[in-house]
Amino acid sequence: MENSGKVVSNRREELDALRGIAAVVVLLHHVHWMWPPPWVLPDSLLLHTPLRMIATGRAPVLFFFVLSGYVLTLAVQRRKSFRMMDWYWRRTLRLCLPIAAGLLLSLLLYQICRHHPISHQLNPFFWRAQWGQDPTWEDWFEETTLLGDVTGQGYPLDAAVWSLTHEWRISLLLPLAVIWRRVWIPTILVSAIVSMVLIFSGEVAPDVTLGRGVLNGLAATLYFILFFAAGYALAVSGARLPKGRGIRIAAWLAVFAGCSIGRDSVVLVGACALILLVSDPASRSSRLLRGGIWQELGKISYSLYITHLPVFLAVVAWFGLFMPPLEVAGLSVVSAILVATVFFWLVEMPAHRLSQFHRKTIPRPALGGDMSSS
Repeated sequence: MENSGKVVSNRREELDALRGIAAVVVLLHHVHWMWPPPWVLPDSLLLHTPLRMIATGRAPVLFFFVLSGYVLTLAVQRRKSFRMMDWYWRRTLRLCLPIAAGLLLSLLLYQICRHHPISHQLNPFFWRAQWGQDPTWEDWFEETTLLGDVTGQGYPLDAAVWSLTHEWRISLLLPLAVIWRRVWIPTILVSAIVSMVLIFSGEVAPDVTLGRGVLNGLAATLYFILFFAAGYALAVSGARLPKGRGIRIAAWLAVFAGCSIGRDSVVLVGACALILLVSDPASRSSRLLRGGIWQELGKISYSLYITHLPVFLAVVAWFGLFMPPLEVAGLSVVSAILVATVFFWLVEMPAHRLSQFHRKTIPRPALGGDMSSS
């Protein structure tokens, strides 16, 4: 992202840090799924406190959607000239080139590890859904083109890609909403109505991830538009958290509820509250997130999200039968962070530069009005 004006320059680092923290929570969720802890926590603690994020992994992914709607809207608004096809190509390069490379990494790791049995002590999700059958180049192409829900096969090379399917589809629609930014309230209302209709009609499940088939897959994407729309509304409206200690306490309570209650609507409110809390450059939480390890995690967060599951499986295949589960879990986390760091420099950054090069080679006539942020 480019820095342009005081609104964005003070937000980027904090939001990058939040993205990194959310990616780590997803990583810990998969660690929890693969190797349940040796102790048993009561459901009242595991499912009704922020530990729920690790137990279910859904809240951080929904937060990604809200945050994407927010930062992508700011990116579009900053540009004084805009060309739709330019935006589409850049989003595709930024998202899909790393996905293609991450799925290729999974395919190659499978070939290396295929003769090493994966311990059945793992959660069945990992030894049935992930690498459950010999992947082929056709599988790689199908998943790279984000058609796992259309074909009904899912993403056995990397289950985490399910959310990126919706991210890519919705981010291509986002410029249309930003162009007509005066209608952000109707956009939110329509998105909410569509989401409720999809749930109550039974077209999508309350805990939907991927659909099955073309229509059901698109219905799932329509459901998640609400979360992008919430981030879009925060950015377009220029929302700020009112001053006052009581307001901040209420906002943090909303964040706590979003982390602890298993309802998407509550997660949505908590995600918006968290973005508003850290967007204030004078706040303690904003200052805390501006440097150190948080920024490093934010930098590699996308690479970490894409690559951690194949790395986990490779570590388990090589070491899972003769190392204690806790040690395998620790080795998996360290390996995932190291691989993500290398992946960031070798794949994600070149994809970013390529998207910027494409942008510079295409003349961009102005579109309608001034899209830059104030």
